[in-house]
Amino acid sequence: MNQLRLITPVYNDWTSFAMLLRELDKVAASLPLQIFVSAIDDGSEEAVALVLGELAGLKHIAGAEVVSLAVNVGHQRAIAIGLCAAAQDHDFDAVLVMDADGEDPPHAIAALIQGIADRKDFCVVAQRAKRLETASFKLFYLLYKGFFKLATGHAISFGNFCLISRSYVDRLVMISDLWNNLPAAILRSRLPLNYVPIHRGRRYAGRSKMNFTSLIVHGLSGISVYADTIFVRLLTLSVLLTIASVVLVSGLLAVRIFSPSHATPGWTTTIAFGLSIIILQVLFTALSSILMLLNSRVQRLVLPRLDYLPYIRDRRLLFGHRLPTLLQGLAPDANN
Repeated sequence: MNQLRLITPVYNDWTSFAMLLRELDKVAASLPLQIFVSAIDDGSEEAVALVLGELAGLKHIAGAEVVSLAVNVGHQRAIAIGLCAAAQDHDFDAVLVMDADGEDPPHAIAALIQGIADRKDFCVVAQRAKRLETASFKLFYLLYKGFFKLATGHAISFGNFCLISRSYVDRLVMISDLWNNLPAAILRSRLPLNYVPIHRGRRYAGRSKMNFTSLIVHGLSGISVYADTIFVRLLTLSVLLTIASVVLVSGLLAVRIFSPSHATPGWTTTIAFGLSIIILQVLFTALSSILMLLNSRVQRLVLPRLDYLPYIRDRRLLFGHRLPTLLQGLAPDANN
């Protein structure tokens, strides 16, 4: 591997991005490859010009660009657009996805590269060995992982920080689930994964833009990738509960009819029939949901590689050499 494309989404956090570039420059000095950085500007109100004065001392990074999006699409879709834009270029052997705020430490890149071993095709993901968030965040994250495992049958223990070979990037951008959540899409794609334990770093500057609501939405978007699996599990559970309800009601009726001497409380029958109605409603809801899901398969899904282009407003080179790309028409000169 000689050429590495680094993709990082940025939303009003150019101060952290400038600090990331300085840290990457130090790391790049000891790596036997060239690093080109693509910052995906997710509809920021802050101007990228704020960091231009910080780039003069960079010596070891091959170059950097800003891919500006026309609207704010969210962290995960910004990553998906960055992967699609990279897939159209011809100058990289692998893509590294990481956050720009310092929580994905640049010094851990060497560990991810070591995780490749001698593989030609690879997907190396950072497994969080230690987290520095608040106790409440850790609690909700544990609940998310537990619910993800319960609902989908798959364990998820990694985030966006990952290293993916060119061939696997070409596969990922053809998966519609990438539009919702990168880690879940990687799991869904069934790519062979290599896990590397990495401690989470400290944020460079400012505060995280992710609040409680966005955290819940992020978790649900990951779980939604397995919607078909979840609905099938819900349907199976509903069928089992329906069978149990039918057995219970049948037993009560048998006692009433064939053993009238064994009196049962008057409320027993009411509760049994009420429970049966509720379970049947759950069964029909689950069945209707899975039928709608299956019917949606005949509709055209979002295909990231084909549908990402309208979101890109322009590509601006910050420094380094312009990369050969199929999007030259979207890349005005850095001096404009």
